[in-house]
Amino acid sequence: MLPGTMTNRSDRKLSILHIIEAPMWTGAMSQTLATVVGLKRRGHEVTLATTPGSILWDRANTEGIDLVGAELRSELNPFAVARLASVVRSRRSRIIHAHRAHAHSIGLLVAWATRRPFIVSRHTALEPQSNLGSRVKYCSRGVTRIIAVSEAVAGVLVDFGVPRGRIAVIHDGVDSTTYSPGRDGSGVRAEFGLGPHVPLVGMIANAYGPSKGHDTFLKAAQMVLSDTPETVFLLAGHHTDRPPLREVAAELGIADSVVFAGYRADVPDILASLDVSVNCPRSREGLSVAVLEALATGTPVVATAVGGIPELVRNGETGLLVASGDAAGLAGAVTRLLSDRDLASRLAAAGMSFVQEHLTVEHMVDATVRLYNDVLAETGE
Repeated sequence: MLPGTMTNRSDRKLSILHIIEAPMWTGAMSQTLATVVGLKRRGHEVTLATTPGSILWDRANTEGIDLVGAELRSELNPFAVARLASVVRSRRSRIIHAHRAHAHSIGLLVAWATRRPFIVSRHTALEPQSNLGSRVKYCSRGVTRIIAVSEAVAGVLVDFGVPRGRIAVIHDGVDSTTYSPGRDGSGVRAEFGLGPHVPLVGMIANAYGPSKGHDTFLKAAQMVLSDTPETVFLLAGHHTDRPPLREVAAELGIADSVVFAGYRADVPDILASLDVSVNCPRSREGLSVAVLEALATGTPVVATAVGGIPELVRNGETGLLVASGDAAGLAGAVTRLLSDRDLASRLAAAGMSFVQEHLTVEHMVDATVRLYNDVLAETGE
């Protein structure tokens, strides 16, 4: 190459294989989709190996992403490893990037087989299991980098034994065109028979276990209703329309004040319909895409101070924080925002600005591309 003609590493086009199992739609799925779509729009060659027929598969297909069906229910599936190794070679993928536990295991084996750099995104702040398999997955030199979606996740990995220099913190990002202020939530309210002035408090989270704190949300709802009985509470996400949550609400005597919406594809409009968005997980949430989306939409947020959430919700600045499992504290924070609309508006505006300045998909994808190029430079690519 002649002097002066060298291409800037940040401008060169890359070929990347992303791997993720997608049993249902979660924050990890939405961030993976945002990443691969963002890379494709920048001209990179992206292949996504995931669960055929899943919501992620269908949405990625709509975006024109190169898709490969992969059976990832087992962490040790030799057929999946062989198939994806063949994909890496045929697509000439230069980097393998995995998300979630099973994809991590499969991807590590594919990387070993093809001698490609291997990157893992860690979306949860729960500590990996203390066994030999997890030590190999997180601490072996076969893992080139681990992307932590928050400083909280990075801290957990360091405590587990991952060298800090092998961890890159890249916060999740939100699509600021889809999740933006000014959306019309009146259609959602009309669907559920709610007028424009009915106080509406919502929680958007899949109900696939106790860690998301749906019971805390419902207990807090009972307390709020004792002061403001006209308030309505909305639950959206996989399984939120199934009997277990309905039974909890009935036991608390608040079933008539709760909307059990189930899985919804119109999350931006739901957020626009809310007066307050609540996110109250018990366990250490990696970052919380639901909080990101609410902040970007300009919806006032109350959340629990677990995992990476305090990196988004700065108490009294971009939202209100309460302790994990504290139903009374949650109820007090919700009531405060419902009664003090000036405070709610001020927090919402600050949260929206914070996301626009630091936490968009563009920021996330730019940082990911920089990491790819740094990794390839280290390996002599």
